[in-house]
Amino acid sequence: MGLPYDYGIDLWSVAVTLYEIFTGKIMFPGKSNNQMLKFMMDLKGKYANKVIRRAEFRTQHFDENCNFMYHEVDKVTQRDKITILPVIKASRDLTSELIGEQNVDREGYKQIESFRSLLDQMTMLDPTKRVTCNEAAKHPFIVEPL
Repeated sequence: MGLPYDYGIDLWSVAVTLYEIFTGKIMFPGKSNNQMLKFMMDLKGKYANKVIRRAEFRTQHFDENCNFMYHEVDKVTQRDKITILPVIKASRDLTSELIGEQNVDREGYKQIESFRSLLDQMTMLDPTKRVTCNEAAKHPFIVEPL
């Protein structure tokens, strides 16, 4: 989106890597920046308007009212089309994705929930609300014994 980089982007990268190691799947398997943004919002919900307005490349992905402009290929005509998505609600369940096909007991579920909590904090869409390195190091998933 063209937001300034800081250490928060490193935490985002760590979270995505941990997810991929744990599940064996790519967290956001988009083929374009626009599709990646859609996958991110499918997991986290819509970006806050204040974040969108700060983004350097916002006009490529959002209209003047901060509605997401989803770029896709029409299945019938095979032409590029833009679908305006004014509301995007989180539609993915991170806990379910982490559990996958595993049968987990109560303790395993508790550990997965703790892991989900850490990943959730590391992938906040608003970089100013993302957990810091020091905060992540103190998260229960990190400090509590397994």
